[in-house]
Amino acid sequence: MPNRVDLPRGRAALSGSEVAASQQGRILQAVTEEVAARGYPLTSVQHVISRARVSRSAFYASFTDKQDAFAQAHLQASRQLLDLIHTRVAEVAGAPWRERLRAGVRAYLDGFENAPAYAVSFMVELRAAGPLLLDQRDQVLERHARNLARLAEHAATEDPAAHRPSDLELIGAIGAADELATRVIRDTPPGQPPELGPLLAPIVAIHEAVLAGS
Repeated sequence: MPNRVDLPRGRAALSGSEVAASQQGRILQAVTEEVAARGYPLTSVQHVISRARVSRSAFYASFTDKQDAFAQAHLQASRQLLDLIHTRVAEVAGAPWRERLRAGVRAYLDGFENAPAYAVSFMVELRAAGPLLLDQRDQVLERHARNLARLAEHAATEDPAAHRPSDLELIGAIGAADELATRVIRDTPPGQPPELGPLLAPIVAIHEAVLAGS
């Protein structure tokens, strides 16, 4: 979820590299918000730079086009969501695997609820952004699946009879969670945070079924 970065006031408050980094951060935030508000096809570079309050030359100093900016915003936001999940699961590191699973799913849903623009842009509008973004989405899903695979190893340690899921089963479980979340996000009125709490139980149940082999 890209964070807004504001420049401090005063002469020479930031170096050239710091100004560039601040502008990049504002552009990533702006492209996320514009796509959420307008839809990916109707969002233009002009919309992005107007919201970010940067020049066109500043935009093209960091990004080749709208798709490049959107792709980089998606990567940054995806890393932040994965970090959030990792942190929440680490907080219950000594707990049984089912509790750790529940903590991870809750963090996944919280990430979307707390960043509505991120949710719309990267769960709904991303599908209109072309093959590059779809491939990038697949890579993110695979990273989530690898995290679930590590949890499956813990489950097997706690219960030697536990099912050892295949890569396709793990990706399928992650994809099911994404599909359920996307449906709720798509049906949420514009400007409102999605209410994803009711998805906690079914997503946990799907994951438990894959990890436990039930």
